Amino acid sequence: MTTPSTSGSRRRTPNSIGLWGAPACGKTTFLAALYIAVSRASDELNIFGVDDLSTDFLIQNNQMLTSKHRFPDATLAVAFYSWVMNMTARPQVPDRGRAGRFAEEPAAIPIQFNIDMRDAPGDVFASTTEQPQESRLDLGDGDSDPGPDQDDMMEYLAGCQGLLLLIDPLRERKNGSSHEYFQGTLLRMAQHKMGRMPPGSKLPHYVAVCITKFDDPEVYKFARLNGFRSYDENDPYLFPRVHEDDAESFFRELCSTDESDADLICNGLRQFFHRDRIRYFVTSAIGFYRSGSRFREDDYRNAIEQDGGVTIRGQVYPINVLEPILWLGQSIAAGRQ
Repeated sequence: MTTPSTSGSRRRTPNSIGLWGAPACGKTTFLAALYIAVSRASDELNIFGVDDLSTDFLIQNNQMLTSKHRFPDATLAVAFYSWVMNMTARPQVPDRGRAGRFAEEPAAIPIQFNIDMRDAPGDVFASTTEQPQESRLDLGDGDSDPGPDQDDMMEYLAGCQGLLLLIDPLRERKNGSSHEYFQGTLLRMAQHKMGRMPPGSKLPHYVAVCITKFDDPEVYKFARLNGFRSYDENDPYLFPRVHEDDAESFFRELCSTDESDADLICNGLRQFFHRDRIRYFVTSAIGFYRSGSRFREDDYRNAIEQDGGVTIRGQVYPINVLEPILWLGQSIAAGRQ
């Protein structure tokens, strides 16, 4: 894989989405699957890198998922990635003379925004000052020593217009580790941003909270048995999913264990961000295995143990990977009008 650049210089566009998440929550796989999700979606979408490093990331990790049927390699060095997403949206402008009606369908408008990721392999940020080796925000999937990048990273996240927060519900359910990384990063972002804002303000970001690994049997079974499973009638394969309106409740109930602090994550988001700028999504980067023409309840596992490792069994059908990105892009663009 291409050796990442450690330079901090990065082209910044007015619309920027930052990636936020604890170690091994699946950030690299999520972004690798984003290109596949775009490719399976509308022809009005496209995504590309702003430099060779970012383009190589898409090419090489796409090959890992689709050709080699393997998950992307662990991050080994700090890297700065940036991609441009092009899309179109149709703003809804109500006809003032007829409440709830539209005079005519408005013309689609082009939207372009950056998805920026600063990917680091370990102890980049400490949630506490006493034990940085045990409490950190990791923007990668490996291990390293904490360094002076903390302020730069917090300034970067604080300056983004949108945040993509990834949470591994299995790890949160078992040991509550997601909250440990979440609260330190949240408070440091607030330190960088809110001190320059009027009293009573909240952080202005749009936040897409992605509850990952929906394809895992433990997560999917909980959705099925507790009434959270739904289907998109426009999906030709009828892959199950959790509706956006139920995603936060699903996360809270799935992680309502003695070890989890999921409620503190949800409450923290509402205390520091505007409620109408937070949306939850239940996602899977690789999706379910497709046997024949559609999803089968008795044969859906797409990640299996094989030859001493985890192999992706079939084709990759990302679930709710593109949707949070589109929501962030549309929300940011609408907020600027």
